[in-house]
Amino acid sequence: MNQHPLSAAIVAGWVITALLSIPAGADAATKPAPKSSPAGACESQYQRTRPAPKIVDKVLLAHARWLEDRESADGRRANLCRADLRQLRLTGATLERVNLEGALLKGANLRSANLVQAHLKGADLSHAMLDDANLEGADLRKGLVVKARLNRISADEAAFYGANLQGAQLREALLERAHFEDADLQLADLSAASLLDGYFYGANLSKATLTDTDLAGTDLRRTNLRQANLRRANLQGALLDSATLDGASLVEADLESAYLDDASLVQADLHEASLRGADFRYARLTGANLQRVNLEHANLEGANLAKARLDSATMVMTVLYKATLTCANLHGARLHHAVLIDAHLSRTDLQKADLTEIYAPKAQLQQARLAEANLELANLVSADLSEADMSHTVMVQTNLQEANLRGTNLSAADLTGAQLNNANLQQANLRGANLSGALGLVQVQLDQACVDEATQIPADLQRPKACPSPRHRHK
Repeated sequence: MNQHPLSAAIVAGWVITALLSIPAGADAATKPAPKSSPAGACESQYQRTRPAPKIVDKVLLAHARWLEDRESADGRRANLCRADLRQLRLTGATLERVNLEGALLKGANLRSANLVQAHLKGADLSHAMLDDANLEGADLRKGLVVKARLNRISADEAAFYGANLQGAQLREALLERAHFEDADLQLADLSAASLLDGYFYGANLSKATLTDTDLAGTDLRRTNLRQANLRRANLQGALLDSATLDGASLVEADLESAYLDDASLVQADLHEASLRGADFRYARLTGANLQRVNLEHANLEGANLAKARLDSATMVMTVLYKATLTCANLHGARLHHAVLIDAHLSRTDLQKADLTEIYAPKAQLQQARLAEANLELANLVSADLSEADMSHTVMVQTNLQEANLRGTNLSAADLTGAQLNNANLQQANLRGANLSGALGLVQVQLDQACVDEATQIPADLQRPKACPSPRHRHK
């Protein structure tokens, strides 16, 4: 029977097509294809062995010829991956582009060696001597460099991703544009090193020494810099968003225009640091030492500066919108034109501070100490100044409309031209205050306050009866 003639024809066509597509030497197809080496595989004949120094010298001699002439018959690129080279003396050796991935170089002497673009991924260089070596463009990813000496190395654009450099010495090293993402540099010494435009995202630099180090433009986001020493460090324009600097020393450091959004600087020492134009939005600076710092034009919106020391600080045109400065010390600070909208300053020391022309509507200043402060032309509309000490303050043309001055000490204050419309003056101490020329003040307000014969009142108002001498509330 001749069933399904069309199907048979189609199958036959497939067979012919398949036969025609077989290339010449089809018998070779039956042989297994050569296996390619997996990425990162070591093919060195010296892996897991300890070659004699003479053999290493021979390998490096051939490598030197390869560097001079890639077509040289006597030249061959050195491959010492995973070789055991512990304690080997390679002072001044030419190791440019050498493959040393996974090699054991613990305690090796590589002083002044040329390791430009060397492959050292995963190598063990712990306790090795690399002072004055050239590691420009070298690959040290995942390397073990614990307590190694790398003083004065030149390692621009070197890769230290995920490397362990705990306790390593990198004093005066040139590491511009080097990569240290996720590297561990705990207790490392990088003093006077140049790390310009480096990358340290997520790195651990706790207790590291970075005195006089150049970190301008460096990416230090999410780094751990707890108790690090950054005295006199240059951090201009550095990225420190979400970094942890608790207990760190930044004395006299330059952080001009640096970014520290959401950074933690609890108990950090920043006295006499330059923070001009820095971004500290929502940063945590509780208990930090900011004495005599320059915060001119800095942004501290939502920052927490509770119990921080800011005495004698320069904070001209500083943004402190909704910032917390509870119990902070701003004695003698300069806050001319600062923005303090809805800022929390209860029990804050602002004695003798320059608060001229501050913009502080709805600021919380309960029980704040403002004796002898200058608040001329300040905007304190709806601010809460209850029970604050504002004795001997200058408040010429200050806007205190709807401000809460209940129980506030305004003795001997100068309120010439101040706007007091709807201000709460209940039990306010106005003894010896100058209210002549005050605007918006009505008799009801004055009757609720405490005045004496030395109080100067507007001509259109009557002097209330003098209050009894102030007594301590608690005996």
